Amino acid sequence: MSEHYDILIENTQIVDGTGSAGFQGSLGIRGEKIVAVGALEGIADRVIDGRGKVTCPGFIDPHSHADVTLLKYPLAQNLLMQGVTTVIAGNCGMSLAPFDADKSSDILAALKQALGGTIDIPWRSFSEWLAVVEQTGASINYAPLVGHSMLRTATMGMNTHQEASEEQVKEMEILATEAMRSGAFGLSVGLDGSWPGAYANREELVRMAKVAGEYGGFFTPHTRFHQNQWPASRADEHGYGIYHGAMGEIFAGRYHGLLEAVEISRQANRVPVTIAHFTPAYIVPLPQPDYLAEAVARATLEEIIDPAWDEGLKIMFNVVAWGHHIGGMCPIIDSFFSFQLSLPAWLRSMKKEEFAVALGKPEFRNQVKELVYSGTFKFSMVNPVSEPYWMDNSRILECNQAEYVGRTVGEMARERRPDSIVEAVYEASLEVLFDIIHADPHAQWVHFVDMRHDRVLATFLQHHAASPCTDGFALSDQVRYEDGLFQYGLCPNYFSMFPHYIQEFVKEKGTLSLEEAVRKATSVPAREMLGLTDRGVIKEGVFADLVVFDYETLHGNDDYQHVTRPPEGIRQVLVNGKVAYENKQHTGVRSGRVLRRTA
Repeated sequence: MSEHYDILIENTQIVDGTGSAGFQGSLGIRGEKIVAVGALEGIADRVIDGRGKVTCPGFIDPHSHADVTLLKYPLAQNLLMQGVTTVIAGNCGMSLAPFDADKSSDILAALKQALGGTIDIPWRSFSEWLAVVEQTGASINYAPLVGHSMLRTATMGMNTHQEASEEQVKEMEILATEAMRSGAFGLSVGLDGSWPGAYANREELVRMAKVAGEYGGFFTPHTRFHQNQWPASRADEHGYGIYHGAMGEIFAGRYHGLLEAVEISRQANRVPVTIAHFTPAYIVPLPQPDYLAEAVARATLEEIIDPAWDEGLKIMFNVVAWGHHIGGMCPIIDSFFSFQLSLPAWLRSMKKEEFAVALGKPEFRNQVKELVYSGTFKFSMVNPVSEPYWMDNSRILECNQAEYVGRTVGEMARERRPDSIVEAVYEASLEVLFDIIHADPHAQWVHFVDMRHDRVLATFLQHHAASPCTDGFALSDQVRYEDGLFQYGLCPNYFSMFPHYIQEFVKEKGTLSLEEAVRKATSVPAREMLGLTDRGVIKEGVFADLVVFDYETLHGNDDYQHVTRPPEGIRQVLVNGKVAYENKQHTGVRSGRVLRRTA
């Protein structure tokens, strides 16, 4: 008798996620799982013609914030359209549980806003949160992490700009234990800027990491000084981009932050660590030649990551595998009103239209210039003091003055000061920016390259501990910047990162073979982070999370003005044996699962 399958993918190039050479064959799927691989004969309810296509495991996003928006956008169209079937979410210390509504009313308000303002928030514990996600249903698999910032606010309320007491740390340990017992795969911390975790001392962090390790989980830090920070001028000064500590950390902080991750692993009984969205340890001011950037990347691996492995520590890392990083189109003027920044009262009291008009006055421009060069101000993630060549990373996309559109601030600044690069960098760059805002308060720009890591990605991705990530949310294909949560704009990375990753590092640069690129995006996060052997590979008996794509046409969409357009080449995406995405359309299926750590 002929075998019967629910779905049969015929005559496809199978890249199985293990790194082994691809081979021609067919896949038989019954229920949620792959039941046969090879030269198959049989009948099926649905046959997918795989001729000329590649079939691989569904991509696993190892650093995601999809949990923040998963109840609002359960179809997660942006993830499925690029082949993502599983997210590891709750990163950077930010999970949606646990919390105490009485102690953390601001957190409750922020959660409601993130979820659209209309969704009830009945959960408090981590297990209750996971139950709500399961009841709602999603189109992707969600592997949860518990966030240290939520542990802190649930314990300390909004008074997190200080060290925790012994009693508070013990309470955090209880909450972390509940989360791990409920199925969390690990514990994340956010140690940058003025986040709650930045004020935790070493003992607190080690104790949190130990809880994760005790239950077979891992510890994943957004390390200190990942972004360029500036020292606070007062004990009560807090805000995005401001830190409390030694002034020298402006330069050495990123190096120390990466070393801290290794030290915590060592002190927390060798808990496995995955460093979030990895960047070079050594800050070399721009401009710099490509060979210097590559040397810095190699030094970071050879001086920090490799010695840790030689010692027997397991230190993984992920990178946003696109030079865009998470920059997207957004109004220029929004940088001057960001709620994340510690802004002066005179600016917070102004309306945006008033600000644009006032920029026509020289004395007001000087006042704003002093703010920009104060060290505590940022254009999105860019500090113009420590990154003076921000102007070359800033392109005007929309403006009512056509002569500005499509050009970088740097190009225009150099035209204004052709005989003095110093004046172009520090004077003309702001003149250009102020002129644009004054002419059009609604002008849009994008920071289109992350200067910290754009030229180091190939070196990082070749390392055995690396995997690619989006650092994004779950979104719909109709989402807009105005819908919120997008201080940096809507980035192409959120919709097209994995196709671009193969396009750039396999097809264009040859950095990785297709088999190795797929392995890093599938079985590496599945096995090395989550400890799962039934996902991230293609073989009999595993869950049928699959992507069928056309290798020749595969590429990402990098159009900032139409960022939600699907990437090219993705034909079908299956989640737990169901076709959830096909030919640039979501099928409406919600076959995703909440995955739980069981070891």
